[in-house]
Amino acid sequence: MAEKDAAKPEKKGSGLLKILLFLIGGLILIGGSIGVTLFLTGALNKGANEEEHMAAASAHGGANSATAPIPLRGPPIYLPIDPAFIVNFEDQGMLRYLQIGLTIMARNQQIIDAVTQNMPQIRNDLILLFSNQKMEVLNSLNGKEKLRMQALAQIQGILTREIGIPGIEAVYFTAFVLQ
Repeated sequence: MAEKDAAKPEKKGSGLLKILLFLIGGLILIGGSIGVTLFLTGALNKGANEEEHMAAASAHGGANSATAPIPLRGPPIYLPIDPAFIVNFEDQGMLRYLQIGLTIMARNQQIIDAVTQNMPQIRNDLILLFSNQKMEVLNSLNGKEKLRMQALAQIQGILTREIGIPGIEAVYFTAFVLQ
């Protein structure tokens, strides 16, 4: 009988230990799931990216580095660049014409305002880019896509020099006429 009484407290203690282990295991499982979710959605890197962005803006000496940082997320804002570009270029001894309508996309009104403020410089660089094209390149889809990416790089380069960040996410052709 004494042996049975001595065995009961051990079982009671081991049952409590099992419950405690299950609770700890459950907490680890839930915490791990939350951590994986945050990692996969990029929420863990959000603060690091903002710090890198601010450091890059300060290093470039942009006009905005002394003020509050420009948030780069939000709904897309589109700005048509009017009037459309009309340039001529020579192709195999013939004079050709190219008309391109552009719309840019950013996610912050401050970026759109910076584009508007620097529009003469942007238009100049884009006219030089568009007038230096070849007809056989522009006739292909890949050539048009390459030109679109070059236009994006031109605008981003100007904004990086002027405000310290590229800001513009995309450039879209709204008109494309070759003659």
